[in-house]
Amino acid sequence: MQTWQIALTNTAGLSSFISLWAFILAFGINSLNVWFCKAAKYIMTLGFLALTLAIIIRGIEAQRFPLSNLYESIMWFAWAVMGSYLALSRFYNIKLFGSLASMLALTMFLYGSWLPASQHEISPLVPALVSYWRQIHIPPLIVSYAMFCISGLAALAQLFYSGHIISLVIMTVTLLLAGSAIGLGTYTSIETYILQSLFVGSSFIGSYLGLKNLKTSNPKFKDTEKSNLYKEITYRCVTVGFPLLTFGIITGGLWANHAWGSYWSWDPKESMALATWLSYAAFIHLKIHRECKGSTLSVVALIGVLITMLTYLGFNSLGFSGLHSYGRFKDM
Repeated sequence: MQTWQIALTNTAGLSSFISLWAFILAFGINSLNVWFCKAAKYIMTLGFLALTLAIIIRGIEAQRFPLSNLYESIMWFAWAVMGSYLALSRFYNIKLFGSLASMLALTMFLYGSWLPASQHEISPLVPALVSYWRQIHIPPLIVSYAMFCISGLAALAQLFYSGHIISLVIMTVTLLLAGSAIGLGTYTSIETYILQSLFVGSSFIGSYLGLKNLKTSNPKFKDTEKSNLYKEITYRCVTVGFPLLTFGIITGGLWANHAWGSYWSWDPKESMALATWLSYAAFIHLKIHRECKGSTLSVVALIGVLITMLTYLGFNSLGFSGLHSYGRFKDM
């Protein structure tokens, strides 16, 4: 059964790779644009179904809910990313946006495949995770993180179609630097203070420059219709992810009280989850009260993605300690 699970997971990863290139070809060959987009969507659907079966089979083999370590959470994250895009594409004309969704899913598959073998193996739960709260608390959080990252991709598209190319480049580089810090923290033994400085420094400087350079725009790339479309998608994804995050934080408090006798301990991961919640609460407030333009909201959404990255993956890879340190898979 484990062979089937591995084969299905690899099929899902391969589908992300193929669909990515199909979307890229759709950009380059206008005459076959529609055909390549349809093919890419069907391939991603196949990958989504394969990953769904892989998760179910892993759960059957483990005889528990299959969400207990970083590898399994990445499988769920990729599943949520692929499913979110497929759902959004039914309501919005965002076929070529699938290239970004495929790239994000592929990145997570690669990240998971390079984790230590111990993460891939099915092993007994650590005592801290032996609770019915695990399947109540963790899945909504993982799906919320995926929705926030999809909203960030939509925010990048919005910046492009609103002509804010400089801010787009700055925020893209910022995300890449932050992601590089997490990757280096996962697979290398570089000093944690260097990685923390890289993540925090790039996030603060990039966010500041991204907001500052919204004053300049290139009319050559402006497309008001598409800009408004991706602004709407950014908001819709946040409005799905935000209540899931809220539910995850509340159930996390209930689980903490059950396990440790306290609803809130100001543990680093708890604090970062609260920071993530506040960042998206600010986004929703600014959107509802129309206090800033769409491009400013896009940068705010991308700042939220940086905080989400720190909460989800940066916590264990950048050397933070606390009550959630059982999720770490190597010594810092």
